Amino acid sequence: MSKIPMTGPSLTRMSSGSDRFRRLEPSADQSEAVKRLVGHTIAEIECELIVETLIDQGGSRTHASKILGISLRTLRNKIREYRKRGKILPEPRAH
Repeated sequence: MSKIPMTGPSLTRMSSGSDRFRRLEPSADQSEAVKRLVGHTIAEIECELIVETLIDQGGSRTHASKILGISLRTLRNKIREYRKRGKILPEPRAH
């Protein structure tokens, strides 16, 4: 699975002040990125997103968990699960 750029907001609050959301029109790049996801499971996409975020953050679990919006414990559990399945993940940089 290739790295998928997803930039810019995809949701906006309606001006009426309600808690409902409406979609903004996606950019051409976003539309293409979503089309490339078709045929993959949510679990595959989640794994790829976690791996790519870890790579982007130099292996930092703390930074990756914040970007992904998940707890550090959840991230560590997912990393352990992926390693059991043979996935190679970046190690944190030594300070």
